Amino acid sequence: MSYQHQLHEEVPSTDPPGERSRASSLIVNYLHLDADKVLSAYGKFGRYQMVTYLITNSVHILFAINMMVMPFITEDPKFECEITPPKGVNWDYTIVDKCTVMDSNNWTLTCSSIPGARYNYSDDKHESLASEFNLVCDNYEAVEHGASVFMLGGMLVAPIITQLSDLFGRRLTFLIPLYVAVVSNLICAVAPNYLVFLVFRFIAGVATTGFSAIGWVLCMESVALEFRSLIPLMGSITWVIGYVAAGVLKLFISNWRWLYFAVSVPGILTIPYYWLTPESLHWLITNKKNKGVSKYIRTSSRFNRVEIPLHECKSSTNLDGEGKKRTFFDIFKCPALVIHLLLNAYILIVMNGTYWALSLFSTELSADKMTGFFLSGIVEIPAGLIAIVLLVYFDRKTVSFLSLTLQALSMICALYLPREDSFNEYDLSGCVRTGVYATPSMTAILPVDPRISMIFPLLAKMSNTIVWCSQPLLYTESTPTSVRNVFCGVAGFMGDLGSVVAPYLKRLEAIHKSAPALVIVVMSLMSAMIVLILPETKTKSCRRIWKILIRDQLSYGDEKSNNASDFDGGQGGSVPSLILPERFSKT
Repeated sequence: MSYQHQLHEEVPSTDPPGERSRASSLIVNYLHLDADKVLSAYGKFGRYQMVTYLITNSVHILFAINMMVMPFITEDPKFECEITPPKGVNWDYTIVDKCTVMDSNNWTLTCSSIPGARYNYSDDKHESLASEFNLVCDNYEAVEHGASVFMLGGMLVAPIITQLSDLFGRRLTFLIPLYVAVVSNLICAVAPNYLVFLVFRFIAGVATTGFSAIGWVLCMESVALEFRSLIPLMGSITWVIGYVAAGVLKLFISNWRWLYFAVSVPGILTIPYYWLTPESLHWLITNKKNKGVSKYIRTSSRFNRVEIPLHECKSSTNLDGEGKKRTFFDIFKCPALVIHLLLNAYILIVMNGTYWALSLFSTELSADKMTGFFLSGIVEIPAGLIAIVLLVYFDRKTVSFLSLTLQALSMICALYLPREDSFNEYDLSGCVRTGVYATPSMTAILPVDPRISMIFPLLAKMSNTIVWCSQPLLYTESTPTSVRNVFCGVAGFMGDLGSVVAPYLKRLEAIHKSAPALVIVVMSLMSAMIVLILPETKTKSCRRIWKILIRDQLSYGDEKSNNASDFDGGQGGSVPSLILPERFSKT
């Protein structure tokens, strides 16, 4: 029996003949479908749903590769100040360092202020951004802007792009930023000056964050509930592919322009996504797009080669409040949602800051910069696999809490375990070595081999990867569909503060060598405590109870249903008696 007949037979028209067409009957039935039940009916691994899963996760390669190329194209070049005095002028000077000289009057001058002076680079001038655009000495801080402006662009656009996604659908707001990012990155590769590079790097950041954020929501809304715990698997793999690919290409390409072009050109392969990417079924039903729902079910049934019983996929709960289009300001109508937003935003700040701090400075993990870089990327694969197992057997909150705690403990071990290769730097009279105060008692401490001590930063990276698999599930699942993208956009906007600040964390070393890591430790422990007061969402009943609480506060003043079954999925009972145990359980 076809899905049209199922719908028509489930709720037949009771109007007189001719007053209500068969099509209008189908419309009413489509609007009462439960998207999760429809997706589950196609199976845990429905082929059409898996295509969307692969598409939305494959773009992580582009995000990772365009971000992780930055440590290589912004490397500090080897150079010296080369001074050519004018003809007939005899000028005596003493070189202080590669940026400054001292003349015969004991005046200290910078190389850039001396007429006829220039920076002479030992390597090819085009090997890095710093050497081609003279981002050294007085301008050395400008190099960090390349990574930071990318994140800043994403931070500013996140609330806007997600709002547009709620209004116009996930598909277009996923594809348009994707293609804008591809074009912008290609322009960066041929930028005539650093300002043009930063402008298009900013645009690329805007677009990349857009397709990444919307892609995540589209992925969540396109797979069966039974599959959601497996969502992080492909995302972790594709991210690591992009991460490692940046290092592999660096081994073969030294010119920064060709390297940046090489990491950007794969984006052209996403052109077919325009025809392959479907709209979110959740969004179609929520926004009453009956034709879109019909097309999705028809295409999915044909692709999956299965006819699903739509009469069994009707929504059993009256959630009409979710059908209203919500805006940024609607979030502030719900106190519980505002608190939920602030708590998750803080956690995202810590997650972002930690990830990018560990990633962008991974070349400093070992004497061989490429070893540290590759290991820092590769460890994300086992971390993703571990996350899948943990998410299957444990609650989202438990996984997030343990991961953030282990992240903090790993950073502490990385800081204070003495390394064998630096033990000769200790002054046993009590002087300071890199980040550690040496005392006579340290003579009794056995030094740790550098290869072993490198385990702890990598363990912190693995912990961070695991929490990235669990925490987005936790706050995305707990947000109603009508406000989900707005919520995720605002949370992402605030969370990207960590990404923007991460490239500058190293400057805290001016206060103390251990300051950057200690900041991460303290903030990670605070985040772990915050996770304990968030609502759990692993089971369907947990999600429904929390969403109904949010919906009722969003709809305050509107007409509400007096039927208890509208609030608890048909099981009866009052809302408070169901909400309180869940909100305060395991805290």
